[in-house]
Amino acid sequence: MSKETYLNLFKKYDLYRSDIYMLTEERPSEILFLFNEVCEELVKLNAINGQLPPEFVNNAKYFENQNTFVNVYFSDITNRAFFLSDLIDFLTLIKSKKND
Repeated sequence: MSKETYLNLFKKYDLYRSDIYMLTEERPSEILFLFNEVCEELVKLNAINGQLPPEFVNNAKYFENQNTFVNVYFSDITNRAFFLSDLIDFLTLIKSKKND
């Protein structure tokens, strides 16, 4: 997997933007589906996940393993949206840095 795989997930749901949190009322199901798919990818062992801040990977692992605190936290769609927003921003920075 590469960062392009993540970017394609965001594009799949037409959420390729850093202000996803502004869409929590307008597009909640897309945010929920995207969050779940992103978490599934974050728990996999691959090179791109090693380049991400560990908070992304760790939170995805906790979520996938049904950690009570993390699942309660992410039961709020706004928290899921901010997580996705931070991830897309970070992926964009990696991409632009590589193109410099």
